[in-house]
Amino acid sequence: MPYLAMVLVFVVINLLVFALSGKLGNAGVDTTVLLVGNLVLFLIFLVSLLLHLKTVGNQSTHVFMRNVYSGMLLKLFGGATAAFVYIYLARDGVNKPALFACMFLYFLYTILELRVVLSKTKSS
Repeated sequence: MPYLAMVLVFVVINLLVFALSGKLGNAGVDTTVLLVGNLVLFLIFLVSLLLHLKTVGNQSTHVFMRNVYSGMLLKLFGGATAAFVYIYLARDGVNKPALFACMFLYFLYTILELRVVLSKTKSS
């Protein structure tokens, strides 16, 4: 099951945030922002992974390009919208360490998604 790796990473990150909430709080990281950011990124990348995996068995280049570009746009606009909504709502109370941690999570989910898609592509 290709989604298992992504679900496992999501659960492990949440467990780490809960377990290290005291240390993260002392470091100035808002754990609520980190948990919500992790959830939003997980959902965005899950949909993107679904789009990518739908193209693995398809021979049409048009379908492949449409789904790849749709996944890219979803990640770009979904992540940017989530960040802008948070920045707008928090105004002067934006927690920059949590935003940078969410950027790290974005790259982590990107690497994970690419590995899953490439492994599926090689096996089919």
